Amino acid sequence: MILITGAGGMLGQYLLDEFKGEKVMTLGLRKESDFVADLTKEEGWDTLFNSLSEPFTTVVHAAGSEEEENAMALNLEGTSRLLRALESKVPENLVFISSYRVYSRDAGENVSEEANTWASDNVGRSKARAEELVRDWCVKRDVNLSIIRPARMFGNGVKGETLSLFNDALRGKYIHVRGNDARVSLVCALDVAKAVKAVHTLGGLYNAADPNPVRFIDMVEALTANAGGKKRMTHLPAPWAEWLWRLGRWIPSINRNLHPSVVEARMKSLTLDGSLLAQKAGINYHDTISVIERSDPSYPYKEIQLK
Repeated sequence: MILITGAGGMLGQYLLDEFKGEKVMTLGLRKESDFVADLTKEEGWDTLFNSLSEPFTTVVHAAGSEEEENAMALNLEGTSRLLRALESKVPENLVFISSYRVYSRDAGENVSEEANTWASDNVGRSKARAEELVRDWCVKRDVNLSIIRPARMFGNGVKGETLSLFNDALRGKYIHVRGNDARVSLVCALDVAKAVKAVHTLGGLYNAADPNPVRFIDMVEALTANAGGKKRMTHLPAPWAEWLWRLGRWIPSINRNLHPSVVEARMKSLTLDGSLLAQKAGINYHDTISVIERSDPSYPYKEIQLK
């Protein structure tokens, strides 16, 4: 029996497809979940799984947040609550979906799993601390643990910063700082789900990223192609961009795209080496930028729509 948390999210729906045919239970906020629970709330966790006659064989913990204000409450404290509830039904295997944001923005290119984690924001810090939490918990209870750190993921129901980028790009509100050729890693949620299915009994620490990093601006413009027509974004020299932010920082879209901390982060390349996961899972990653642009002939496009 398999438990999937966050089954209503972007990755969760692909996980449900991959584990179709097996006995799967879900935990989430939606009333159709088998276990309805709020990971950010303290109530109800001690008795949540008491009605089960046997433990789960595998728990895939995919629930999480990419929002700074919710990260600690959901990613770290929520994981702690889940582990506490599992004390009465300790699984054989646990898969924790972490994030590329556990690495420093200065980590560079082709970052492997051996690189130090030095998160630059609350999302990364909450995921890094949650990794330590699940690692200690699993060691003490002899649970087989797999930790997967996906790059920026794309798929049906994308949310968070990526959805904001998509909306800003479509509405002509995204502004790119001229000369920013920083590169980022991408991965399809479909590929992450396939990898989870393949390695959930193997254990290990894995990056999940396709082998084709792209410039940040190429990713943003690809988002517009997904909606039916590729648009070229507005480019401004760095001094002009800073001047515009100072004048219009009260405008949400300008603050989102031109705040000095946002510009600084987007000017730094961070790409991951996802080859270990591909090897262990026996998968070939899709070229995510082509999937976003809807030009990869091998991808089942019915499974991705950003709007």
